[in-house]
Amino acid sequence: MAIVGINNTADATAADVAALPADAMAGATAADFANMPADAMSGMSADMMAAMPPDAMGGMSADMMAAMPPAAMEGMSADMMAAMPPDAIGGMDAGMMAAMPPEAMEGISPDMMAAMPPEAMEGMSPDMMAAMPPTAMEGMDAGMMAAMPPAAMEGMGPDMMAAMPPTAMEGMDAGMMAAMPPTAMEGMGPDMMAAMPPDAMGGMDADMMAAMPPDAMGGMGPDMMAAMPPDAMGGMDADMMAAMPPDCMEGMSPDMMAAMPPDAMSGMDADMMAAMPPEAMEGMGPDMMAAMPPDAMSGMDADMMAAM
Repeated sequence: MAIVGINNTADATAADVAALPADAMAGATAADFANMPADAMSGMSADMMAAMPPDAMGGMSADMMAAMPPAAMEGMSADMMAAMPPDAIGGMDAGMMAAMPPEAMEGISPDMMAAMPPEAMEGMSPDMMAAMPPTAMEGMDAGMMAAMPPAAMEGMGPDMMAAMPPTAMEGMDAGMMAAMPPTAMEGMGPDMMAAMPPDAMGGMDADMMAAMPPDAMGGMGPDMMAAMPPDAMGGMDADMMAAMPPDCMEGMSPDMMAAMPPDAMSGMDADMMAAMPPEAMEGMGPDMMAAMPPDAMSGMDADMMAAM
């Protein structure tokens, strides 16, 4: 099989490719593309792409990908994506990403994700994100995360979150956090939490907080605590409280304290109590006080008592 109308792909030009009927690509092979000059791909169209056998994409390189018009990616499928060498994705840009049908992302792998230029992620959409296999997120890094439009995070699921390297969370911001479905937080771990910039926590809400595994709170720091909207603390429970490092309580405020469910205080201990700014106690209510373990009170001092 071959590309009908091109006798020697090594001599093909963009004009030669553009002049072909779409179905000429039906017999294309990986060898045909591997032999083709990269700039010939600028003659490719979406209909040609859609007519290609998936395994022909095995001959694709990063330079060939970069030469394709973004609109050609409208013809991409999941099988074609899966057949590409991972490093071919190095030629992807934001326009190409945005033009792809969301379901094409079902074919992406961790190695392909890792090879993608960060700026290509600017073209990511929620539907594309939702279509990706969770394991593909193993290839995510902080630069790629930071480049994504916040709305793309609407497609994040818990398995995808759990598969990401913790360092990828360094690219998170408050807008991206706010766009995530609460269920995505079920995949959060302590190392991921610790890697997030503190101001990303400005996008947290009570539902997201409630969805997190308690042990994720082991990565919380005082700056992260201070950046959270007070009403996010409405999702806190005793197990989450107990998992927090004591020093994160340095970021507690009266409004955050007042927003917590009273029974969350049963996870408090003396070290956590001692780390709190005295003014945070202004938010303490009688039900919260009643829920605290007695030994937590040994962390109380006169200034805290006076602030209540």
